[in-house]
Amino acid sequence: MKKTSIYLVLFFCISIVFISNAQVIELIGTWNLNEFTVINQGNKETLNSDKLKEDGSVWDLFFMEKSKFKQTSNMSGSGTMDSQKGKWKTSGDHLKLILKINGQKRELDYTYKLKNNTLILNRSHPMGTTTVIAKFKKK
Repeated sequence: MKKTSIYLVLFFCISIVFISNAQVIELIGTWNLNEFTVINQGNKETLNSDKLKEDGSVWDLFFMEKSKFKQTSNMSGSGTMDSQKGKWKTSGDHLKLILKINGQKRELDYTYKLKNNTLILNRSHPMGTTTVIAKFKKK
């Protein structure tokens, strides 16, 4: 019985590693923003793919091997298309982007989920007043 329990625990641990690695492999590629939701003090505003296209809004994510990352977006409010490069890493359902923005290193923490070729990123302001949920489709 004790030997069987040890094998079950070992099998469970190995399975988790394989599932986690499969998600990381699935993350690699190009992702285009498909839906953008902002929840601010209980008020929710969602822009679907049609509205994003109509507004000319772009946010593309490029996850590459060896943890390389790039994002391109015109949604910062600057009125221009901006691009940042950096690194990415995951731990469980957390995704960390380490970027150079305006010459400074910034770490952005998200919870993430991969489902049906959709990447869902969720990020909340540290004070809890605003939450952003961005859904991306794999190109």
